[in-house]
Amino acid sequence: MARSMTGYGRADFVIGPESFSIEIKALNHRYIDISVRMPDRFFAVENMLRAELKKRFARGSVSVFINSVSHELPPVRLNLPLAKVYLEAAEELKKVLGVKGEADVAAILKLKDIFSFERKGPVTDADWPPVADALERACAQAQEWRVKEGAALKEDLLMRLSSVEGLLFHVEARGPKALEAYRARLTEEMDRIIGARVDEARILHEAAIFAERSDVNEETVRLKSHIDLFRKYMKFDEPVGKRLDFLCQEIGREINTIGSKSSDVKITQTVVEMKGEVEKIREQVQNVE
Repeated sequence: MARSMTGYGRADFVIGPESFSIEIKALNHRYIDISVRMPDRFFAVENMLRAELKKRFARGSVSVFINSVSHELPPVRLNLPLAKVYLEAAEELKKVLGVKGEADVAAILKLKDIFSFERKGPVTDADWPPVADALERACAQAQEWRVKEGAALKEDLLMRLSSVEGLLFHVEARGPKALEAYRARLTEEMDRIIGARVDEARILHEAAIFAERSDVNEETVRLKSHIDLFRKYMKFDEPVGKRLDFLCQEIGREINTIGSKSSDVKITQTVVEMKGEVEKIREQVQNVE
């Protein structure tokens, strides 16, 4: 079963009186790349979180976000000694500079460093179970998304593979006709040059050399084998993106060889169409896990 590398999942969890959300966003990437963004309090469980993600994602750029969704505001503490120091400094400044006026409460409240917020304690290993449960639910959503997109990818890839097979059939069917066309051109050209003295044996010899030089049977057999293997991999219930990418290279190599061996215009045109389909297949394979 082919899976896309694109997916999204979200789940909520609670630690004590606080509520949090965990989000997972997965995108295409050649390898596995995990990025974690969360409050510093969760540092103790980061390694466990990464380990769990590596079990579930074999390929792709996976970003994880943990955010607080609690509506409870943290307690605010007023640093009275510091506020008094500021007030005394203001009075001293007035005396030195001869400035009139009084320092009011509004002016003092603008001094942000006289306030402090009570920080929550760090998340510990004991808090891991609710985090793990939320991670499991978020991953399940992301994987469901990836499977759904993977089904669409699979349908498109198999359709394009069938297109390549159809074009290959035209190449095989055109081979004998290309040989006959070459013999006809060779006979016509020799007849134009030397007239009635055309040597039929020479024509047959040249045609045989042409047939051997333009024979693509080996490439055709290998190409069909690669296509069969591609279909086989698409049925695997494991990450196959890298193997499919390698097969695309091999398929492209065989098609290039077929094109280089042929001097027939129609075969060359068909090869160009095959290359276009393979390029589209390869682009889609970059989305497969």
